[in-house]
Amino acid sequence: MVDSSHIKCDEDGDVMKRKYYIDNIRWIFILLLIPFHAAMAWNGWEGNYIWFEPCKPLSAFVIFVDPPYMATLFVLAGMSIKFSLKKRSSKQFLMERVHRLLVPLLVGIVTVVAVMTYYADRFHNGYRGSFLSHYKVFFTHISDFTGYDGYFTPGHLWFMLFLFLVSCLVLGVIGLQKRFLPDLSFENCKLIGVILIGVVPEIFAPVLDFGGKSIGRSFALVLLGYYIFSEETVIHRMEKYAGIFLGITAVSSSCLVILFVFLENQTSVWNTIFCDISQWFGILGVIGFAGKHMNWNNKVTQYLSKNSFRIYIVHFMWIVISQYYLSQVVSEIYLLYALSVISALLLTLFTVEVIGWIEKMIKRDRK
Repeated sequence: MVDSSHIKCDEDGDVMKRKYYIDNIRWIFILLLIPFHAAMAWNGWEGNYIWFEPCKPLSAFVIFVDPPYMATLFVLAGMSIKFSLKKRSSKQFLMERVHRLLVPLLVGIVTVVAVMTYYADRFHNGYRGSFLSHYKVFFTHISDFTGYDGYFTPGHLWFMLFLFLVSCLVLGVIGLQKRFLPDLSFENCKLIGVILIGVVPEIFAPVLDFGGKSIGRSFALVLLGYYIFSEETVIHRMEKYAGIFLGITAVSSSCLVILFVFLENQTSVWNTIFCDISQWFGILGVIGFAGKHMNWNNKVTQYLSKNSFRIYIVHFMWIVISQYYLSQVVSEIYLLYALSVISALLLTLFTVEVIGWIEKMIKRDRK
Protein backbone atom coordinates (compact mmCIF):
# COMPACT_ATOMS: atom_id res chain seq x y z
CA MET A 1 0.00 0.00 0.00
CA VAL A 2 1.35 3.44 -0.95
CA ASP A 3 1.13 6.30 1.53
CA SER A 4 -0.72 9.08 -0.32
CA SER A 5 1.27 11.71 1.58
CA HIS A 6 4.22 10.75 -0.61
CA ILE A 7 2.36 11.38 -3.88
CA LYS A 8 3.34 14.71 -5.44
CA CYS A 9 3.23 16.35 -8.84
CA ASP A 10 6.18 17.38 -10.93
CA GLU A 11 6.52 20.65 -12.82
CA ASP A 12 4.27 19.37 -15.63
CA GLY A 13 1.52 18.31 -13.23
CA ASP A 14 2.21 14.58 -13.59
CA VAL A 15 1.71 12.41 -10.54
CA MET A 16 5.05 11.39 -9.05
CA LYS A 17 5.16 8.62 -6.43
CA ARG A 18 8.05 8.20 -4.05
CA LYS A 19 10.34 5.34 -5.02
CA TYR A 20 10.38 3.51 -1.72
CA TYR A 21 12.62 0.78 -3.08
CA ILE A 22 15.46 3.31 -3.36
CA ASP A 23 15.16 4.10 0.34
CA ASN A 24 14.85 0.42 1.21
CA ILE A 25 18.00 -0.60 -0.68
CA ARG A 26 19.88 2.25 0.95
CA TRP A 27 19.02 1.48 4.57
CA ILE A 28 19.48 -2.28 4.07
CA PHE A 29 22.93 -1.74 2.56
CA ILE A 30 23.90 0.67 5.32
CA LEU A 31 22.79 -1.75 8.05
CA LEU A 32 24.78 -4.50 6.33
CA LEU A 33 27.87 -2.32 6.69
CA ILE A 34 27.95 -3.27 10.37
CA PRO A 35 28.72 -6.99 9.81
CA PHE A 36 30.79 -6.02 6.76
CA HIS A 37 33.07 -3.58 8.56
CA ALA A 38 33.23 -5.82 11.63
CA ALA A 39 34.53 -8.66 9.42
CA MET A 40 37.28 -6.38 8.09
CA ALA A 41 39.11 -6.88 11.39
CA TRP A 42 39.99 -10.38 10.12
CA ASN A 43 40.77 -9.57 6.47
CA GLY A 44 43.89 -11.04 4.93
CA TRP A 45 45.03 -8.34 2.50
CA GLU A 46 45.20 -4.94 4.20
CA GLY A 47 45.20 -3.32 7.61
CA ASN A 48 42.24 -2.13 9.64
CA TYR A 49 41.60 0.07 12.65
CA ILE A 50 41.44 -3.11 14.73
CA TRP A 51 43.19 -5.99 12.96
CA PHE A 52 43.47 -9.58 14.13
CA GLU A 53 44.87 -12.66 12.39
CA PRO A 54 43.27 -13.40 8.99
CA CYS A 55 40.11 -15.51 8.97
CA LYS A 56 39.24 -16.85 5.54
CA PRO A 57 35.46 -17.33 6.05
CA LEU A 58 35.07 -13.73 7.28
CA SER A 59 37.38 -12.49 4.52
CA ALA A 60 35.27 -14.43 2.01
CA PHE A 61 32.14 -12.67 3.27
CA VAL A 62 33.76 -9.27 2.73
CA ILE A 63 34.98 -10.08 -0.77
CA PHE A 64 31.69 -11.72 -1.80
CA VAL A 65 29.50 -8.69 -1.05
CA ASP A 66 32.02 -5.91 -1.73
CA PRO A 67 31.96 -5.39 -5.55
CA PRO A 68 28.42 -4.00 -6.01
CA TYR A 69 28.13 -2.46 -2.56
CA MET A 70 29.21 1.19 -2.75
CA ALA A 71 28.69 1.28 -6.52
CA THR A 72 24.97 0.62 -6.01
CA LEU A 73 24.77 3.44 -3.44
CA PHE A 74 26.30 5.87 -5.95
CA VAL A 75 23.77 4.82 -8.60
CA LEU A 76 20.95 5.30 -6.08
CA ALA A 77 22.34 8.76 -5.35
CA GLY A 78 22.11 9.62 -9.04
CA MET A 79 18.51 8.42 -9.17
CA SER A 80 17.70 10.51 -6.10
CA ILE A 81 19.27 13.59 -7.69
CA LYS A 82 16.91 13.21 -10.66
CA PHE A 83 13.86 13.19 -8.39
CA SER A 84 15.26 15.91 -6.13
CA LEU A 85 15.78 18.36 -8.98
CA LYS A 86 12.12 17.98 -9.94
CA LYS A 87 11.27 19.74 -6.66
CA ARG A 88 14.30 22.01 -6.12
CA SER A 89 16.25 24.63 -7.99
CA SER A 90 19.96 24.10 -8.53
CA LYS A 91 20.74 26.53 -5.71
CA GLN A 92 18.36 24.78 -3.34
CA PHE A 93 19.86 21.43 -4.29
CA LEU A 94 23.41 22.64 -3.54
CA MET A 95 22.33 24.02 -0.17
CA GLU A 96 20.67 20.70 0.59
CA ARG A 97 23.90 18.86 -0.33
CA VAL A 98 25.87 21.13 2.01
CA HIS A 99 23.40 20.48 4.83
CA ARG A 100 23.06 16.73 4.30
CA LEU A 101 26.61 15.84 3.22
CA LEU A 102 29.29 18.47 3.81
CA VAL A 103 28.34 19.56 7.34
CA PRO A 104 27.86 15.97 8.66
CA LEU A 105 31.11 14.99 6.91
CA LEU A 106 33.13 17.66 8.71
CA VAL A 107 31.47 16.99 12.06
CA GLY A 108 31.93 13.24 11.57
CA ILE A 109 35.64 13.57 10.82
CA VAL A 110 36.43 15.57 13.97
CA THR A 111 34.30 13.31 16.18
CA VAL A 112 33.60 9.79 14.91
CA VAL A 113 36.67 9.30 12.71
CA ALA A 114 38.95 10.91 15.28
CA VAL A 115 37.75 8.35 17.84
CA MET A 116 38.43 5.50 15.41
CA THR A 117 42.00 6.62 14.71
CA TYR A 118 42.60 7.11 18.43
CA TYR A 119 41.75 3.48 19.15
CA ALA A 120 43.70 2.35 16.07
CA ASP A 121 46.77 4.14 17.43
CA ARG A 122 46.28 2.51 20.82
CA PHE A 123 45.79 -0.95 19.30
CA HIS A 124 48.62 -0.91 16.77
CA ASN A 125 51.17 1.49 18.23
CA GLY A 126 50.54 1.38 21.96
CA TYR A 127 49.56 5.05 22.15
CA ARG A 128 48.77 5.93 25.77
CA GLY A 129 47.89 9.59 25.61
CA SER A 130 44.38 10.95 26.11
CA PHE A 131 41.80 11.19 23.36
CA LEU A 132 41.99 15.00 23.35
CA SER A 133 45.79 14.98 23.10
CA HIS A 134 45.51 12.59 20.15
CA TYR A 135 43.94 15.37 18.08
CA LYS A 136 47.46 16.75 17.67
CA VAL A 137 48.50 13.45 16.07
CA PHE A 138 45.33 13.26 14.00
CA PHE A 139 45.53 16.74 12.51
CA THR A 140 49.29 17.05 12.04
CA HIS A 141 50.12 13.73 10.37
CA ILE A 142 49.01 12.35 7.01
CA SER A 143 50.20 9.06 5.55
CA ASP A 144 48.07 6.90 3.25
CA PHE A 145 44.64 8.20 4.30
CA THR A 146 43.58 4.84 5.76
CA GLY A 147 43.82 6.13 9.32
CA TYR A 148 44.93 2.73 10.55
CA ASP A 149 48.11 4.34 11.89
CA GLY A 150 46.18 6.95 13.89
CA TYR A 151 46.81 9.72 11.37
CA PHE A 152 44.33 11.93 9.55
CA THR A 153 41.74 10.31 7.31
CA PRO A 154 38.16 10.87 6.19
CA GLY A 155 37.72 7.19 7.08
CA HIS A 156 34.54 5.52 5.92
CA LEU A 157 33.10 8.99 5.35
CA TRP A 158 34.98 9.09 2.04
CA PHE A 159 31.64 8.16 0.50
CA MET A 160 30.04 11.41 1.70
CA LEU A 161 33.06 13.42 0.53
CA PHE A 162 32.99 11.81 -2.92
CA LEU A 163 29.22 12.15 -3.16
CA PHE A 164 29.35 15.85 -2.34
CA LEU A 165 32.08 16.55 -4.91
CA VAL A 166 30.42 14.37 -7.55
CA SER A 167 27.01 15.97 -6.94
CA CYS A 168 28.50 19.39 -7.71
CA LEU A 169 30.12 18.07 -10.89
CA VAL A 170 26.96 16.27 -11.99
CA LEU A 171 24.91 19.44 -11.47
CA GLY A 172 27.22 21.20 -13.94
CA VAL A 173 26.82 18.41 -16.49
CA ILE A 174 23.04 18.52 -16.12
CA GLY A 175 23.07 22.28 -16.68
CA LEU A 176 25.07 21.88 -19.90
CA GLN A 177 22.86 19.03 -21.08
CA LYS A 178 19.68 21.02 -20.56
CA ARG A 179 21.17 23.92 -22.49
CA PHE A 180 22.60 22.05 -25.47
CA LEU A 181 20.63 18.75 -25.48
CA PRO A 182 17.30 19.65 -23.86
CA ASP A 183 15.49 16.65 -25.38
CA LEU A 184 18.05 14.03 -24.30
CA SER A 185 16.27 10.96 -22.97
CA PHE A 186 17.19 7.33 -22.31
CA GLU A 187 13.61 6.19 -21.84
CA ASN A 188 13.89 3.80 -24.79
CA CYS A 189 17.29 2.41 -23.82
CA LYS A 190 17.22 -1.36 -24.47
CA LEU A 191 18.34 -3.85 -21.86
CA ILE A 192 21.41 -4.83 -23.87
CA GLY A 193 22.42 -1.17 -23.86
CA VAL A 194 22.03 -1.02 -20.07
CA ILE A 195 24.24 -4.10 -19.74
CA LEU A 196 26.94 -2.82 -22.11
CA ILE A 197 27.02 0.65 -20.58
CA GLY A 198 28.57 -0.98 -17.53
CA VAL A 199 31.98 -0.39 -19.14
CA VAL A 200 31.59 3.38 -18.64
CA PRO A 201 32.45 3.43 -14.90
CA GLU A 202 35.56 1.35 -15.61
CA ILE A 203 36.68 3.78 -18.31
CA PHE A 204 36.46 6.58 -15.74
CA ALA A 205 38.02 4.49 -12.94
CA PRO A 206 41.63 5.74 -13.36
CA VAL A 207 40.50 9.36 -12.91
CA LEU A 208 41.44 10.63 -9.42
CA ASP A 209 41.80 7.15 -7.97
CA PHE A 210 42.84 7.03 -4.32
CA GLY A 211 43.73 3.49 -3.31
CA GLY A 212 40.88 1.94 -5.29
CA LYS A 213 38.36 4.65 -4.44
CA SER A 214 37.87 6.59 -7.65
CA ILE A 215 36.13 9.94 -8.02
CA GLY A 216 35.95 9.26 -11.76
CA ARG A 217 34.10 5.96 -11.29
CA SER A 218 31.80 7.52 -8.68
CA PHE A 219 31.01 10.39 -11.07
CA ALA A 220 30.12 7.94 -13.86
CA LEU A 221 27.91 5.84 -11.57
CA VAL A 222 25.98 8.88 -10.34
CA LEU A 223 25.50 10.11 -13.92
CA LEU A 224 24.20 6.68 -14.97
CA GLY A 225 21.85 6.70 -12.00
CA TYR A 226 20.54 10.12 -13.06
CA TYR A 227 20.13 9.47 -16.77
CA ILE A 228 19.57 5.71 -17.09
CA PHE A 229 18.31 4.13 -13.87
CA SER A 230 15.81 6.91 -13.13
CA GLU A 231 13.79 5.86 -16.20
CA GLU A 232 10.78 3.70 -15.28
CA THR A 233 10.96 1.82 -18.57
CA VAL A 234 14.56 0.84 -17.88
CA ILE A 235 13.71 -0.37 -14.37
CA HIS A 236 10.83 -2.48 -15.72
CA ARG A 237 13.17 -4.17 -18.20
CA MET A 238 15.63 -4.90 -15.39
CA GLU A 239 12.92 -6.34 -13.15
CA LYS A 240 12.20 -9.13 -15.63
CA TYR A 241 15.77 -10.44 -15.53
CA ALA A 242 16.74 -9.50 -11.96
CA GLY A 243 17.08 -13.14 -10.92
CA ILE A 244 19.50 -13.87 -13.76
CA PHE A 245 21.53 -10.76 -12.94
CA LEU A 246 21.76 -11.74 -9.28
CA GLY A 247 22.79 -15.25 -10.30
CA ILE A 248 25.61 -13.87 -12.46
CA THR A 249 26.65 -11.68 -9.54
CA ALA A 250 26.74 -14.65 -7.14
CA VAL A 251 28.81 -16.76 -9.55
CA SER A 252 31.34 -14.02 -10.32
CA SER A 253 31.65 -13.06 -6.63
CA SER A 254 32.18 -16.72 -5.73
CA CYS A 255 34.95 -17.00 -8.34
CA LEU A 256 36.51 -13.85 -6.92
CA VAL A 257 36.39 -15.30 -3.40
CA ILE A 258 38.02 -18.56 -4.48
CA LEU A 259 40.79 -16.78 -6.37
CA PHE A 260 41.40 -13.87 -4.00
CA VAL A 261 40.84 -15.46 -0.58
CA PHE A 262 41.32 -19.22 -0.77
CA LEU A 263 43.96 -19.39 -3.52
CA GLU A 264 45.52 -16.15 -2.25
CA ASN A 265 46.08 -14.90 -5.79
CA GLN A 266 45.49 -11.20 -5.29
CA THR A 267 47.23 -9.85 -8.39
CA SER A 268 45.55 -11.81 -11.19
CA VAL A 269 43.74 -9.90 -13.93
CA TRP A 270 40.85 -12.29 -13.32
CA ASN A 271 40.26 -10.54 -10.01
CA THR A 272 39.46 -7.36 -11.90
CA ILE A 273 37.25 -9.19 -14.41
CA PHE A 274 35.21 -11.02 -11.78
CA CYS A 275 34.97 -7.88 -9.66
CA ASP A 276 33.70 -5.74 -12.56
CA ILE A 277 31.13 -8.35 -13.60
CA SER A 278 29.89 -8.73 -10.03
CA GLN A 279 29.71 -4.97 -9.58
CA TRP A 280 27.64 -4.17 -12.66
CA PHE A 281 25.32 -7.17 -12.65
CA GLY A 282 24.92 -6.69 -8.90
CA ILE A 283 23.67 -3.15 -9.53
CA LEU A 284 21.25 -4.39 -12.21
CA GLY A 285 20.07 -7.31 -10.09
CA VAL A 286 19.60 -5.44 -6.82
CA ILE A 287 17.78 -2.47 -8.33
CA GLY A 288 15.70 -4.69 -10.62
CA PHE A 289 14.70 -7.00 -7.76
CA ALA A 290 13.96 -4.08 -5.42
CA GLY A 291 11.91 -2.25 -8.05
CA LYS A 292 9.63 -5.27 -8.31
CA HIS A 293 9.54 -6.59 -4.74
CA MET A 294 10.66 -3.85 -2.34
CA ASN A 295 8.57 -0.80 -3.19
CA TRP A 296 6.81 -0.83 0.19
CA ASN A 297 6.71 1.44 3.19
CA ASN A 298 5.92 1.15 6.90
CA LYS A 299 6.93 2.75 10.20
CA VAL A 300 10.11 0.67 10.50
CA THR A 301 11.31 1.47 6.98
CA GLN A 302 10.42 5.14 7.47
CA TYR A 303 12.54 5.25 10.64
CA LEU A 304 15.51 3.48 9.04
CA SER A 305 15.28 5.57 5.86
CA LYS A 306 15.18 8.79 7.88
CA ASN A 307 18.19 7.78 9.96
CA SER A 308 20.25 5.90 7.38
CA PHE A 309 22.95 8.56 7.08
CA ARG A 310 23.25 8.85 10.87
CA ILE A 311 23.66 5.09 11.08
CA TYR A 312 26.27 5.25 8.35
CA ILE A 313 28.28 7.94 10.11
CA VAL A 314 28.45 6.43 13.62
CA HIS A 315 28.37 2.65 13.06
CA PHE A 316 32.09 2.10 12.36
CA MET A 317 33.12 3.97 15.50
CA TRP A 318 31.15 1.56 17.67
CA ILE A 319 32.59 -1.43 15.80
CA VAL A 320 36.13 -0.22 16.53
CA ILE A 321 35.39 0.52 20.19
CA SER A 322 33.56 -2.79 20.68
CA GLN A 323 36.33 -4.84 19.10
CA TYR A 324 39.03 -2.98 21.02
CA TYR A 325 37.54 -3.77 24.43
CA LEU A 326 35.89 -7.12 23.66
CA SER A 327 39.14 -8.52 22.28
CA GLN A 328 40.65 -8.09 25.73
CA VAL A 329 38.22 -10.63 27.23
CA VAL A 330 37.09 -12.75 24.25
CA SER A 331 39.53 -14.73 22.11
CA GLU A 332 37.23 -17.02 20.06
CA ILE A 333 36.95 -15.46 16.59
CA TYR A 334 33.30 -16.02 15.76
CA LEU A 335 32.08 -15.14 19.26
CA LEU A 336 34.10 -11.93 19.18
CA TYR A 337 32.72 -11.16 15.73
CA ALA A 338 29.10 -11.81 16.74
CA LEU A 339 29.39 -9.77 19.95
CA SER A 340 31.01 -6.86 18.13
CA VAL A 341 28.25 -6.83 15.50
CA ILE A 342 25.45 -6.98 18.07
CA SER A 343 26.96 -4.39 20.41
CA ALA A 344 27.79 -2.03 17.53
CA LEU A 345 24.24 -2.30 16.19
CA LEU A 346 22.65 -1.56 19.57
CA LEU A 347 25.03 1.30 20.36
CA THR A 348 24.55 2.76 16.88
CA LEU A 349 20.76 2.79 17.22
CA PHE A 350 21.05 4.28 20.70
CA THR A 351 23.35 7.02 19.37
CA VAL A 352 20.92 7.78 16.56
CA GLU A 353 18.13 8.19 19.12
CA VAL A 354 20.28 10.54 21.21
CA ILE A 355 21.14 12.64 18.14
CA GLY A 356 17.46 12.80 17.20
CA TRP A 357 16.52 13.86 20.73
CA ILE A 358 19.18 16.60 20.74
CA GLU A 359 17.96 17.93 17.39
CA LYS A 360 14.39 18.05 18.69
CA MET A 361 15.52 20.02 21.75
CA ILE A 362 17.42 22.50 19.56
CA LYS A 363 14.41 23.01 17.29
CA ARG A 364 12.12 23.44 20.30
CA ASP A 365 14.42 26.07 21.82
CA ARG A 366 14.50 28.00 18.53
CA LYS A 367 10.72 28.22 18.60
